[in-house]
Amino acid sequence: MKLSRMILPMLFIATSLLAQDAAEVKNDSDLPKKQKSFESKEIIVKDKKYQAGVVSVITDTEVKNSTKTDLINVINQNVPSFYTGNNRVMGFGVASSGSAVMSIRGIGKSGWGPTTGLPILINGLDTTTSIMGHPIADVFTMKNIDRIEVLHGPQPVLYGSGALGGVVNVITKRQEIEGYKTELSASYGSFNSTDDYVLHQGKIGAFDYGVSYNYQYTDGERKETTPNGSTVTSKYYNHNGTARFGYELGNNWYAGINAFVEKQKIHDPGPKGKTTNTLETFDILRNGISLNILNSYDKLDGMIHVFYNHGHHEAEQTALDTDSYEHNDNLYGIRAVESAKLFAGNTITVGVDARTWGGTSKKLTAPVRYYVKDKHLVDTSVFGLVEQRLFNAFTVSGGARYTDNSKFGGYTTWQGGLIVNPTPYFKVHSTAAKGFKLPDIRELYIKMFPAEVPNENLKTETYLCYDAGIELTPVKEFSFDVTGYRIYAENKIINSGAGWTNADDFDYDGLEATAKYTLLNMITLSAGYSYIDNEYHNQKLPYVPQHKLIGGIAFEKYGIYAGMDGAYVYDVYADTAGKIDLSNYLVLSAKLAYTFMERYRAFINFNNITDKSYETYQDYPMPGFNVLGGLSVTL
Repeated sequence: MKLSRMILPMLFIATSLLAQDAAEVKNDSDLPKKQKSFESKEIIVKDKKYQAGVVSVITDTEVKNSTKTDLINVINQNVPSFYTGNNRVMGFGVASSGSAVMSIRGIGKSGWGPTTGLPILINGLDTTTSIMGHPIADVFTMKNIDRIEVLHGPQPVLYGSGALGGVVNVITKRQEIEGYKTELSASYGSFNSTDDYVLHQGKIGAFDYGVSYNYQYTDGERKETTPNGSTVTSKYYNHNGTARFGYELGNNWYAGINAFVEKQKIHDPGPKGKTTNTLETFDILRNGISLNILNSYDKLDGMIHVFYNHGHHEAEQTALDTDSYEHNDNLYGIRAVESAKLFAGNTITVGVDARTWGGTSKKLTAPVRYYVKDKHLVDTSVFGLVEQRLFNAFTVSGGARYTDNSKFGGYTTWQGGLIVNPTPYFKVHSTAAKGFKLPDIRELYIKMFPAEVPNENLKTETYLCYDAGIELTPVKEFSFDVTGYRIYAENKIINSGAGWTNADDFDYDGLEATAKYTLLNMITLSAGYSYIDNEYHNQKLPYVPQHKLIGGIAFEKYGIYAGMDGAYVYDVYADTAGKIDLSNYLVLSAKLAYTFMERYRAFINFNNITDKSYETYQDYPMPGFNVLGGLSVTL
């Protein structure tokens, strides 16, 4: 709150001070191509028409116009087959209160346990925790977003172990033209909440850079009293920073450094009406850095990617003021990939990668002991992918990866695709892929709870997915796509109640569709639908809705933005037995914004405008109607 009170009046003052030195940044289309920086290999999707499978691309404008304060919920709002739970007005949390039980096409949430099988990257850097094997949702609050790419379905060849449900790649902004740009924003709303940020980027000759900082805070919407009389809230704060620096080495080479850091503290008020004295406060630091060396020629392009991802997690029993847990995890390695265009329509991609992952996990309450100490596993892989365009109407692709793991030995996987483009506006596509996930250190070695028995004999989890669909863009104002898929799972890693084990084989069907129409270049209508047959062997896929419908309407003209979006979720359960039925719900949110004096934008977000009572995470009720308003300035 104090930070917002300081920043809001300073936004206008900063304009006059910084504008004197800031170079005017023109629109990209007004500049000759030579003034733009080296094209980033971090962008996976060059052209959706020729991309095998289903890809969702969320633009920076869609992120800015969202009512959400984090990228995970932005994806949930825009991708029908992506689903996540929530449990508070801001923040997700970890451990027993970790509500970000994410999945794509029903893949991600592995029964009892965290989200696995869904890597989330920042500029190609994997953010997965190396002990627990899942991403930390609260890392993704940064605002300097160029685009978000969501690849649906297994992606084993290029991304290896863990890319079961798909891959999410968050790409931060990079200055592409000479000059500088600065943006500041401050906000305040319900529950003493604030979401403030500053980002700055520039380009000087061959050198470009960008830095950002985001601060989030809330008192939280819940207060619970523990048996010993202590008060526990859903208080949360998060500091998030990103940095990127790059240098063009002539016309064909580029070297860049990307980094992120996130520091959060989140309080767990516990399930509603079931609080205990052992509720925990989590103090989490996560950071990562990568060095990318890219090359681009007429016939060749590729990159060397050296990376490091680290986390330090601490937990404290809030009411007792007692440290209870800590861990340090790290992931580091190298990846080299090169693509060659040997003849017309042909692309051959080959690569190698190696990574080491693991760490230390420690119980701090009596009796103090290590769950695991300095335990690491090593993967090395080689992979190749061939794509061929035929008669300017067909694209066929296929590839394979061989991975050698220090514990499990060798494993081979594959994927292939077919694209037919009868016209430039019509795409028929089909893919098949066998994704895999090696067991995590938690599942192999760690016993934190009586029912969490590690199992060193676990087998590699695999998903075989077939899909087929169409995409239509008859005019630039309208787009439509629909895809059906079938998934076969083998050796799914679950906790049976007696420990980690591999589940019996199962299979299920699904369908996803989206549509968007822009009227008169100022009114946008969008809709999406996902169906997942979320039952297998008389059990439910937990936190996977059978039906999810999303939609929105927005008006943008004359500096005014007015938009409303909604999500309807039906038939979603919190357990595999199908006994804990989370309420079916329809939630609506809206945003109003006004841009004035070209640089300023005032906005207000209205969340849950019907004051709906509902849960997306078991026994953690979502807040009712709440607002967040603020002001931003671009210099």
